[in-house]
Amino acid sequence: MANYNPNLVKIHRNYTYEELAMVFGIHKNTIAAWVKNGLPCIQERRPFLILGRDAKAFLQQQRMSKKQKCKQSEFYCMRCKAPVKPYDNFVEYITISSTKGRLMGSCENCESIVNKFVSYTSIEVYSSFFKLENQELGT
Repeated sequence: MANYNPNLVKIHRNYTYEELAMVFGIHKNTIAAWVKNGLPCIQERRPFLILGRDAKAFLQQQRMSKKQKCKQSEFYCMRCKAPVKPYDNFVEYITISSTKGRLMGSCENCESIVNKFVSYTSIEVYSSFFKLENQELGT
């Protein structure tokens, strides 16, 4: 399931499958699949109705179930879809502004680039986890 924005749903409105599909720009069969996966639906008579508050709660629950929290010593790898440690604990700090920067390394599993945005004051904390190399960003 893709990451649909639950805030697009109006909680005081009832939706048919087609109307809810139009809100997200998807096919009505996707909504039918959501109903099979637990989205509450009023099916006493046609057209089947989905309460807005139920749709919003369902989408928020789906979004929360996919979240993965990274520890301070981990990065989120977009290719692996999981928190990972950087290869050989080596990361590079790239200064973005006077107050923030980016830690950049490579995934230990798939070797793709992983990033984490951090404040300048937290560099000392991260230096206890990683081998840091500081690099200025030319603007």
